[in-house]
Amino acid sequence: MLVRYLDAWTATVLRSQRGGTYVECGDFAADALRVFGEFADRLAGHRLEAVFVGRVAPDGTPPGLVVRSVAELGALDVAGPMLAHLSGPWPPSLVRGKAHEVLLVAEPGSDHRDRLRAAGLGCAVAVDLVAEDGAARTLVFATADSRHLATFKTELWAVDEFAGIRYRDPYDAERTLVDISLTPQLLPLRRALLAELARRGPRTVAELQRFTLLETIYRAEDAVGALTAAVAAGQATREPEKGRLGSHTVLVVS
Repeated sequence: MLVRYLDAWTATVLRSQRGGTYVECGDFAADALRVFGEFADRLAGHRLEAVFVGRVAPDGTPPGLVVRSVAELGALDVAGPMLAHLSGPWPPSLVRGKAHEVLLVAEPGSDHRDRLRAAGLGCAVAVDLVAEDGAARTLVFATADSRHLATFKTELWAVDEFAGIRYRDPYDAERTLVDISLTPQLLPLRRALLAELARRGPRTVAELQRFTLLETIYRAEDAVGALTAAVAAGQATREPEKGRLGSHTVLVVS
């Protein structure tokens, strides 16, 4: 997952005059350098920096990539676009900055999503990665840009299926396990959307797509399928009653 998003992030920052900084706190250093190596022909004339926390940079740094090491996160101050792969405790000051983004893996039940939102990264998703034996880790991504959250979710559902790994929404009361697929099971999303309609009253499809993006593990476009199923099951009504579910169609819980 990190490889896929780092590839998309690198392509974006290399199109910008500001460039970007990647911060590595885990065991992904060699993989990150391989991703940057795929952009070797574009590094010249662009500012791309990799910062390794608590370790020296591994061999294989591609020409044009600026590399440095710091002893701890507290000593790091990043200006401009940043993607940080974090592990363990992190200072809120690190994520406060324009175009700062965070990807981390934590124990299930942690409050990282809420903490990241409080630190200024208002678009965040947490998804449990659950193995066949029930062991789980929570993957959290946070950004201030909803478009980047949409990109991350596209990559989330497009990854090759891990052997025995399924997704679970940490905020799904029924803790349903969902196979990794471009066309995932939408029952947990349908429940979440019906609960949102019950709480908030009539909502347009566009509003429910926004809710889906910001509050669930699903993509915004998945909302249409879940809402269509809810209407067909008599769990919700729509206005107008006929035609496709457009962005201005209004849904009400039955």
